[in-house]
Amino acid sequence: MRMPHAVTFIELLFVIIIIGILAGLSIPKFRSTFNTLQLNNFSRELQTFMNYLQQRAIVEGKTVYLNIDNDNNEYWAQIKDGENRLKTYQVPGEIEIEIEQKQIAFYPDGSIDKTTIELINPDNQYINLTTKGVFGGVKLQYKE
Repeated sequence: MRMPHAVTFIELLFVIIIIGILAGLSIPKFRSTFNTLQLNNFSRELQTFMNYLQQRAIVEGKTVYLNIDNDNNEYWAQIKDGENRLKTYQVPGEIEIEIEQKQIAFYPDGSIDKTTIELINPDNQYINLTTKGVFGGVKLQYKE
């Protein structure tokens, strides 16, 4: 009669070591992928919000401002001469925003202050959002 085969401690230890090595090799890649995904999503959200502000300025016939506060990791919109913020958003995770001016104006004629916003993630990948100034619109530029 044949005895059932049992898993020995050595075999179990060997499997755990292999799983540990595979996890150790794959976790940094997952982190990098997450950072890239977070940067891409945030850049599209900011672009969409800026396009919305441009349309709102046109419809309401008033200048609308986008304010960026790096100290508190947030950005918000405000109508000219308005005291209240329209909406406040948080900058996700460890994304840094580099911009020359802290306020961008969207005018009733459809134009936008010409500027470039650089978004950088912890892996030093970055995306630029550029406004087209007189012609309006916001363009994403992916950088390597």
